Amino acid sequence: MYSAQTFMNDLFQPFPELDAEKREKLFTYLQLVLETNRTTNLTAITSWEEAVVKHLYDSLVVIRLTAWAEWPKILDLGSGAGLPAVPLSITYPQQSYHLVEASRKKADFLHRVKAQLQLENIFIYNDRAENLAHQKEFREQYPMVTARAVAETAALLELTIPFCVTGGFVLAYKGPNYQTEIEKAKTAQDLLKVELKQELSYQLPLAMGERTLLLFQKTGPTLDKYPRRPGVPAKRPL
Repeated sequence: MYSAQTFMNDLFQPFPELDAEKREKLFTYLQLVLETNRTTNLTAITSWEEAVVKHLYDSLVVIRLTAWAEWPKILDLGSGAGLPAVPLSITYPQQSYHLVEASRKKADFLHRVKAQLQLENIFIYNDRAENLAHQKEFREQYPMVTARAVAETAALLELTIPFCVTGGFVLAYKGPNYQTEIEKAKTAQDLLKVELKQELSYQLPLAMGERTLLLFQKTGPTLDKYPRRPGVPAKRPL
């Protein structure tokens, strides 16, 4: 019988970083997501195959497209169920991942994942980006910030760039309408001193859609007023 675990292992053959122990952790993690999702709204995806492709594969494809191991410390904004941070933290245990999640229920789930999978390299913060980004221990401290399905690009840049060191990067996971979002984010790029460095497009396996990674680089310090008050970046994008 072609088991769920066999399906996942076959799909990840092109990822030599994933040894047997890491694949087992990814399998356990995805089981936790789908089981918890029955009572807590973590994701709209409920089928195993779709979750493997759209959650695990889509989170990890960045390691095929960038020199991912170069960044020792990564902040993941709006982690939700832990995507992409948890799969990446399992794959690269030598890196530290700082997960920001405003929802208490989702943050509690992330703490459960950390404990059950013994992920000592993840740190969880139950707060809004607009608050944390003005705290000294977070502001302009990260060489890489990731965000997946968080907000349109203009708002997303205001929420993520203040966490970046000058010269650091924001990596945004986007769907097929990303070009429209980029056009609408020109003012935000100027005000926040950001340049779009790369657009990395790829097809998901099993014809499950097209995705694009947008890699932005911060070129100068962020003005103290950004990000604005909680909720404002999304309601009134720059």
